[in-house]
Amino acid sequence: MKKLKLLTSMLIVALIAGCAAGVNFKKMEENQLVLGKTTKQDVLTFMGKANGKGANTFNGIELDVLNYAYAKVGGGSALPGVTPARSQGLLFRDGVLVGKEYTSSFSSDSTLFDTDKAKTIIKGQTKEDVVFIMGLPKGEYLYPIIDDESGYAYVYMFSQTKGFKTRTDLFVVEFNKDNIVTKTKLSSNGQL
Repeated sequence: MKKLKLLTSMLIVALIAGCAAGVNFKKMEENQLVLGKTTKQDVLTFMGKANGKGANTFNGIELDVLNYAYAKVGGGSALPGVTPARSQGLLFRDGVLVGKEYTSSFSSDSTLFDTDKAKTIIKGQTKEDVVFIMGLPKGEYLYPIIDDESGYAYVYMFSQTKGFKTRTDLFVVEFNKDNIVTKTKLSSNGQL
């Protein structure tokens, strides 16, 4: 059930990113979005009102969700025929950031990743191994989004929309407190 809710959350982000609408938002930088520290009020002060907000439950704990999304029909896409769009999803527990995800099909800040490389990441590798193979992540999760209360996860996500069809590739790499890979999950939702 938890995994279904996680995938549903990702699908919502992908659908919002797929709309040719929204306000062209300024993405918060990684050093502004610190898990366990940045507050919901910090985000609202910097970014203003979100395009979408809601709640989702992970491991029995309800999280607040804010989504910022923007899409522009025509040019500037990382892939031919894809509507350039971007979305930043932020998840909060008791007003504190515990999850962040970012996807973009704009050529200027694309989050496109190689799913074949993702398949080479296995349990027991280090965080440094993952970054060497995959590059820096554009998202991260803490408990309760993941099961390990002392661990964390790197999130790689790419959503693309052609016409009215959207596909999202999601790769989540979970680490223990010693920065060792404990679990990976590669999924694709939707079709083009």
